[in-house]
Amino acid sequence: WGIESLPGVKAAEYRLTSSADEKHQVYSFCMCPGGMVVPATAYKGSNIVNGMSMYGRDAKFANAACVASLNLSQLLNREVSAIESLDWVEKLEQKFFDFSGSYQAPYCRIEDFITQKTSSLAVETSYPLGLVSSPLWELLPEEISEAMKVGLLDFNRKMKGFEKGILLGLESKTSSSIQVLREKSGLCEGFKNLYMLGEGSGYAGGIISSAADGVKGAMHLVNNAG
Repeated sequence: WGIESLPGVKAAEYRLTSSADEKHQVYSFCMCPGGMVVPATAYKGSNIVNGMSMYGRDAKFANAACVASLNLSQLLNREVSAIESLDWVEKLEQKFFDFSGSYQAPYCRIEDFITQKTSSLAVETSYPLGLVSSPLWELLPEEISEAMKVGLLDFNRKMKGFEKGILLGLESKTSSSIQVLREKSGLCEGFKNLYMLGEGSGYAGGIISSAADGVKGAMHLVNNAG
């Protein structure tokens, strides 16, 4: 215990969950030991990050998404269309970009998020574009910030020292906000040969489930070829 590495022992992983309140689950997602946080935006003016590890999983930092489950209709107290849900996420991504004014990622220490006090202390990071100190709890919807706070407190009780880490963002998606209308094979309804598979389809989230969804679609193509 307390030793950074042991010969023959792979990098340590963790999975944390918390029932923050009746509406929200807070959990770690896609934990990458010995990895890095990388920019993942696909379009200008949005700040989106993601985590990854190289094959060796032997880099200095570990990272994981800290996710709060969200029902947008409940949050806004009205029915929300698929297009509205995508627009809502996009505006949140733009809000993070507007705060930093660049592709530097807004960040705060976990203990500062819990106490809601901004700190300017320098921190180390694997993120290549740099960080900017920020009140992340103000950039997120209040209901989500409160759920995250409760969840992080629970994580701290389960893993000693967890509060010494940092939060940076925004990782806005663990899977698609909407689901494509498709058959069990992945074939899109109304099309003869268009398959929507993996995370973008809304039927998978993360590497393993997306890969399984892709294999399932590929097998359907092979079995029905010719």
